[in-house]
Amino acid sequence: MTGLAERMNGWRFSHAIKAILDTPPAPRGAARFTALSMVRTRDVLPYLLAIKSFVRFARPERVLVVADPTLTDGDRALIRRHVPHVEILPPEAFRHPSLPQGGTWERLAAIAALNADESIVQLDADTVTFDEPTEVVEAASNGGTFVISSEAGVRIVDLASASRDGVERQAHTSHIQVAAEARLAELPEPGSLRYARGCSGFTGFGRGALAPNRLREFSAQMREFLGARWDEWGTEQVASNLLAASTPGAFLLPHPRYCNADSLGPATIFAHYAGYVRFRTRDYEIRARRAVQLLSGRADNGLQDSRQMNPQWPRP
Repeated sequence: MTGLAERMNGWRFSHAIKAILDTPPAPRGAARFTALSMVRTRDVLPYLLAIKSFVRFARPERVLVVADPTLTDGDRALIRRHVPHVEILPPEAFRHPSLPQGGTWERLAAIAALNADESIVQLDADTVTFDEPTEVVEAASNGGTFVISSEAGVRIVDLASASRDGVERQAHTSHIQVAAEARLAELPEPGSLRYARGCSGFTGFGRGALAPNRLREFSAQMREFLGARWDEWGTEQVASNLLAASTPGAFLLPHPRYCNADSLGPATIFAHYAGYVRFRTRDYEIRARRAVQLLSGRADNGLQDSRQMNPQWPRP
């Protein structure tokens, strides 16, 4: 249950994020890759923060939005006003009987459909880029594939190891991600596959790394193992983690340089404000205010980092 402090931090953020509407439109970049997101109506303003802060440093040539069914005409107009070169795609174009619907599956299916011709970086709406993501731009521009770690100590492992870890975690949770991970070693030809317990909220697929038939085959195999549970929220992340990690040359972004917001450190240049930690402190609000200042061309006024304001913030 959300406490009073988290509700207050959420209110402060919702007030601060409105200032993103006063920033100039994001320019089209020249870096040879695409930034792709799936956006729902309640996340439009956070998405503008995410994409504008990312574009400011990474300069992708193309920006795509897969429209969640909740996205309104007004939302689309607002996104186009702030990202004039954005392409907004219908989710139904990426649905298939072998794939679950919703839960960001249309996002991953869109990447698979488009990946043959371009490198694609999947960018969640609840992310902020603080500085130059050099590893990301280099990998995406050169056809490399990467995964962001969900926590410290994550490695790219074989499926036998991933399944053992999943079985161990099942003693503590029944979450579908863990249930799916526990079955990975049962996939056909597991020796050719790898897994990283990363976060699909920021994953890069180098050109040609992901194909629709590969995604559909994996989904169909997991449905055989898990039945209707494969339609639960969280399975898209398993698919993304496995298919990205199995790409030759795939690597994990250095942690905590790129991390979830519960691992922020002085070296962090990209953070994912995942729901379970989003408003534990005021960091998301403060980063939003700082990003607005930079996007507006104003000097940083010395806003404090919330880890200094709140000593309970976890350290890396």
